[in-house]
Amino acid sequence: MTQIIRTTNDVIVNALYLVGELGTNETPDAFMLTTGLDIINELLDKWNSDSIYIPYLTTVEFDFVVGQQIYSISDIVSADITADRVIDLTFANYNVPTTGPTQLIYPLRIISKAEFYEVTRQSNLTTRPQMIFLNKQATQSFVNVYPVPDQTYTCSLQMKLMMNSVGQQDTIGQLPPNAYGLLKYAVARKFCGYYPSANWTVQMEDEYQEYMQIWKNTNETDLSIRPSSVMSNPDPFYWQNIFVFS
Repeated sequence: MTQIIRTTNDVIVNALYLVGELGTNETPDAFMLTTGLDIINELLDKWNSDSIYIPYLTTVEFDFVVGQQIYSISDIVSADITADRVIDLTFANYNVPTTGPTQLIYPLRIISKAEFYEVTRQSNLTTRPQMIFLNKQATQSFVNVYPVPDQTYTCSLQMKLMMNSVGQQDTIGQLPPNAYGLLKYAVARKFCGYYPSANWTVQMEDEYQEYMQIWKNTNETDLSIRPSSVMSNPDPFYWQNIFVFS
């Protein structure tokens, strides 16, 4: 099956089709596109504040700095690595420089913060790194490697990131399949506030609520369905307190 490459403009245009504000042979004007983009970013801000994340996988490369153990990741504040906030690490490798054509690639063992802080370790140990763990904060994430790098190794991290914001014509094909439908219906629903003549039926509202309920009942780390949304804080949007079993 051919992969469909979708963009933020595709979401906006299809949302306008959905509410009847754009015909199949019509082209959206500048107001529609800029307003739709503002709506998407507004939705992402609100969902992230409610711990409802839209994750995607990506791989970044950066160089370890000799003697530096902690590396920050953010696109909100100044950081060592510019990227969206990290949900989870998938794998971590680094290259060891060689004189020949053969490249040596070493894996880093991904551990938890507890595994790192609850064992005896030497604070000033400088050699090839062996393990890495993620420390998530509100505006940035940190990866901590141990031992401290003794050379400038090139590290490759595959990470699951949370979408913070998008730009015009950004490709969103890397998102989970049902995220596209959620965005389309959510943007269409918001467009109804801009266009009084927009068509929003009970069936459309039910479809939107179904998308949202499925998304709220997923684990933000691996997108598996939570065992029960009943085991949550009485506030229906405070999803951080839901028990997640792995």
